[in-house]
Amino acid sequence: MTLLRPYAVKAIVEHEFDTDHLNVYITFRFAMNIAAKPPNNLWLCEVDEVEKTITASTWQDAWTLLLTVGAIAALPDRVTLEYDGPHEDLKISWDKQWEPWGPILSTDIGRPTGYVDRGDPATYDYDKEDLTIDGAWHDLDLSGIVGEFAKAVFIVAHLQGAAVDWAIMFRKNGNANDIVHGGMETLRAGVKRHRSSIVALDADRKIEYKADNENWDTLDLAVKGWWY
Repeated sequence: MTLLRPYAVKAIVEHEFDTDHLNVYITFRFAMNIAAKPPNNLWLCEVDEVEKTITASTWQDAWTLLLTVGAIAALPDRVTLEYDGPHEDLKISWDKQWEPWGPILSTDIGRPTGYVDRGDPATYDYDKEDLTIDGAWHDLDLSGIVGEFAKAVFIVAHLQGAAVDWAIMFRKNGNANDIVHGGMETLRAGVKRHRSSIVALDADRKIEYKADNENWDTLDLAVKGWWY
């Protein structure tokens, strides 16, 4: 009888967040025997350095095994997968068992990237009646406009006042200092300005704004787009 040694080539690991769980895809280099699959407890998955249980596994084709990781509340920053084999039910199509491997860093294939243009809104999102105009910092919740997991927002403003240097400023929600911020101000009395600013979003997709306590003629804001 010939003994077949464990196969030593590692696999590609990728994942995507789906509402309340992770889909983890393992892509093997060679076609696998999909008539069987190893026990779920041989897959050791860590999500943001917390060990998580594999709740299901399904062959997608001869090269790809899908693992389900349950009880995931939000998009993770780091996912690793380890195979605690070998096991007779994980082998290539000519019966060589797959060798165990240590933690492999998974690639996030579900996270959106880059800039998203909002399109062509018909109206501004906020006017001066929607804002608190008292010279203090206030939260502005943009979660109903920008996409989930967005990191920064491109916000435009239409402003006009009866004097120069009336300002509205923006910063990331939670910041305590006025060093890293953006904004715009009036340059001439009674003349409209259209300006823009890029502002970092917090995890809840909020920013902060501070509008000078003045009798503004116009103070309108709209979201032009956002970055992931």
